[in-house]
Amino acid sequence: MLRLIFVFLIIGFGAGASLFSPFYALLFYLWNAYFRPEEWTYGGLIGSLNLSFIIGGYLVAATAVSLPKLRFNLLTLLLALFFADTLYCTLYSEHVAWSWGSWIVFSKVLIVAFIMVLLTTTRERYRLVLVTIALSLGFECAKQGWAQLFVAPGAQNNNTIAFLGDNNGVAVGTMMLVPVLAALANTATRRWEKYLHRFLLIGVFMRGITTYSRGGFIAAAVLGIFGLIRSPRKIRALIGTAVLAGLVTAIMPPQFWDRMNTINASEDERDDSAAGRLHFWKVAIMMAKTKPMTGVGFNGFSQSYEAYNGPKDFGDDEGEFSGERAAHSIWFATLGDLGYPGLVLFAAVIGLGLFSCWRVSVACKRDERRRDLYLYANALISSLAVFVVGGSFLSFQYNEMFWHFAALSATLPFLAQEEAHRVPVAVPAAPAMPQPAFGTALRTSVSK
Repeated sequence: MLRLIFVFLIIGFGAGASLFSPFYALLFYLWNAYFRPEEWTYGGLIGSLNLSFIIGGYLVAATAVSLPKLRFNLLTLLLALFFADTLYCTLYSEHVAWSWGSWIVFSKVLIVAFIMVLLTTTRERYRLVLVTIALSLGFECAKQGWAQLFVAPGAQNNNTIAFLGDNNGVAVGTMMLVPVLAALANTATRRWEKYLHRFLLIGVFMRGITTYSRGGFIAAAVLGIFGLIRSPRKIRALIGTAVLAGLVTAIMPPQFWDRMNTINASEDERDDSAAGRLHFWKVAIMMAKTKPMTGVGFNGFSQSYEAYNGPKDFGDDEGEFSGERAAHSIWFATLGDLGYPGLVLFAAVIGLGLFSCWRVSVACKRDERRRDLYLYANALISSLAVFVVGGSFLSFQYNEMFWHFAALSATLPFLAQEEAHRVPVAVPAAPAMPQPAFGTALRTSVSK
């Protein structure tokens, strides 16, 4: 009951605020997308409200009516091209009905990503978007992470998160969120806010580690490396990384490390999970060879898998790795779904997102007025690096979180450029007070 009251209070506040500005409707949508109140509350009441459809529809309508200034750069163009390519591949899918339903859902993701670019027009708004994402997703993740530290330290957490999926998705998503929380802590102006974001950071990090995901563990290592490289305060970053590494070393049990040690296993020592991934990647390559321009259709890998899986192609035993399967890699899943053009566009979006953030980081590094943009850019670089590495072992390519981060990467250059062109207002010097005539005459007579 208390959860329902809490959620309805947020819904009431979000609905009221949305009436004043489409940007507030965007924040309301992001809260619903990342928090998923229908999964957090008990019963089906919140789910029956269909909040995502209602808020999303209102957001699109309110944005269209407000006529925001259009903002285009190369990254937004690539997003549009990828959007068009997914539609093209959907129309030529081997399972059109399935792909069409999946594409409708994905189209909403990219539409919101474009709206984020249009409405996030100031640094204050940019920070509000980051705070909304961080608190909405980090609330439950941090709660579970901290609770497990005290109740069952080191135990595996198999709880799924609707927004991220299974343990592998949770691991990648939480590691992508960690640098954002660090940037918010470093740019907070109030002490309690700094402590709040750092508290959430530790809980979110431990939530990701306790998934026992090997891809998530590698992503955590990449996160530490990029955090040290990109941080403007190396000593502080080194201490923070050492504390988290020490915490993991101290509390994680032998079975965790036994699982992580299988990352370097030889071909004979691989478990079914690792061996299966290699097989699924071969199937994806076979799909692309058969249909190089369109693949098997948007999100169609699992539906077409059996048609391309067989001992005649790979020399496997009859029935091995049969059934409905996923590609378990953002690269091979995109290749199988969309063919070579789709993979090139997808890789270009990631590469240009990283390059855009790097350019903002370089431009703002020594500018104290834009220090927050510098920190946000570094955070997104780390998040995208985590996505690239962790996603290489996970079918995470259509997840909403990545596309929102791509939109945030596209928005940063606009903010950096506008701030650079903003000339500080000079305060005129106070005019000199005129000297009275008798004072001048007095000084002259004294000097004589």
